[in-house]
Amino acid sequence: MDDELAMLTRVYKAICLERGIPFDSPRREKVAAHIFMLFMNGFTDEDELLFTMRNRGPLVPPYQTADLAQVR
Repeated sequence: MDDELAMLTRVYKAICLERGIPFDSPRREKVAAHIFMLFMNGFTDEDELLFTMRNRGPLVPPYQTADLAQVR
């Protein structure tokens, strides 16, 4: 389990870094949730997760992040 958590963390950090998502952005939560959902649905290989995340559109467009922050 520790290996899986470390792998998910690497994927999460790589995607956030590549997309330029700031540490305090609500978009990070969406990225983490989506990676975990993919993992729970059988995407258990690091390269497979990275490929899938890199080849999809934005989870939350940047112009919507202000609205998400206000909802909380």
